[in-house]
Amino acid sequence: MRYATIILAGLALSACTTDWESSPPDAAPGGVGIMATGSLMEGPKAISPASHAPARNARGVVPPFGATGEAAAYEYLHGYRVGAGDRLTIRVMGQPELTGAYVVDPSGNLSMPLINTFPVAGMTMKGIERTITAKLRNGYLRNPSVSVQPAALRPVYILGEVKRAGNYPYQPGMTVQTAIAMARGYSDRADMNKVLITRRTSRGTSTYKVPVTTQIYPGDIIFVRERWF
Repeated sequence: MRYATIILAGLALSACTTDWESSPPDAAPGGVGIMATGSLMEGPKAISPASHAPARNARGVVPPFGATGEAAAYEYLHGYRVGAGDRLTIRVMGQPELTGAYVVDPSGNLSMPLINTFPVAGMTMKGIERTITAKLRNGYLRNPSVSVQPAALRPVYILGEVKRAGNYPYQPGMTVQTAIAMARGYSDRADMNKVLITRRTSRGTSTYKVPVTTQIYPGDIIFVRERWF
């Protein structure tokens, strides 16, 4: 009986010490993502909810593009979609007075000289470029050349068993794995299997247990749990 107990204990300990060398993380082409229903999906259709999510309703701009900035606006292979709090660098060729850094306000709007305030929540960088170009062409510039690039995107938050918890700048295409790397990796007590993601959308706030290959959004809160033993 004593030998059986020792063997079982050894198997349990070996299961707890699984690392990336013996069981590396992987994902299907297209990645792993949390769908609008809260289910996890792998493959090319995994990261699609936000590309179809409305940026506004009758009350105004809604998460993930609203004032809270606590849910993602990035979609795998669909381009980053802007939300409140994003800082954009806008360049208009030959127009230094229009070129500069602009912040998307809590209502999801952008304000620029000449064209005043206009909504951008839920739009891609290319979409904003087209909008600004059209507005400048309408009575201001004959053939404007506009470039829009993200200067500072909403951060992600990494808590729990990592070496340096805190908030980190979001980069399009980030996964849980790359976020943990930015936080200097796991602590010695970390559970390296699945982690928790807390995300706010127009449906409310939810927490999911996900693999490290899961795509993350700006404003996501990632919590790395402590292993039991």
